[in-house]
Amino acid sequence: MFESLQLKTITMFKKLLLFFLLFCLQNTWSQIEISRVVSLYSYMNFRNNSFEDNSVKTEGSQYIDNTFHSSTFTCISEATPPIRYNTYREEMEFMIEDKLYFLDKNENCELKINNITYKYFVNYDNKNNDGYLIILNKSKDSKYILYKKEKVKFVPAYFPGSSYAEEKPPKYVVDKSKYFIKMQNTLTAFPEKKSVLLKLFPNNKEAIELFLKENKIKFNEDSSLQLLINFLNTL
Repeated sequence: MFESLQLKTITMFKKLLLFFLLFCLQNTWSQIEISRVVSLYSYMNFRNNSFEDNSVKTEGSQYIDNTFHSSTFTCISEATPPIRYNTYREEMEFMIEDKLYFLDKNENCELKINNITYKYFVNYDNKNNDGYLIILNKSKDSKYILYKKEKVKFVPAYFPGSSYAEEKPPKYVVDKSKYFIKMQNTLTAFPEKKSVLLKLFPNNKEAIELFLKENKIKFNEDSSLQLLINFLNTL
């Protein structure tokens, strides 16, 4: 009986030892795999992560465009992986061997994805919001640079207090875009009304008013604002 108990103890010890060795091996392999990926793209910092949890049904998408597109960076010459912009999480994502990674945020680099150029800003709206802004115009001699901020917001589930109203699941919704202008190295919200714009450029009121009237400028359209910012750069 003693020998049987001793044999069971040895067998259990071997199983625990095997489990421990397998755990260590898996952890070591994970570290090696991450190190291999980091060495492949040395200019990036990585943190591994899983895809969105689908256990709770949520309508809509965290993305405005969830396709991975070819990408380039202004501050490096190395090849870069296809990237997509998670607008809700403010993350630039890419896949390597079926694993999802996030690009390290860098204020000094411009990132081009599918012919759209992004730049990361900390506290871009003076409300402690950080994120990627789209550059709508930029040239070597630009006094003013126009940026666009796209946004996806989360709307929680709605549970009515009576049977007459309809229950609604949580959802992601594309929010209204906002525009910003960089003047003298300061980023500020671009005016949404003519009166505010004229106060921003008090020395050019007449020229700006005439330009707005002749070109039927709309303060919520990319093409109109690009036309306007190009004009402002000539003043």
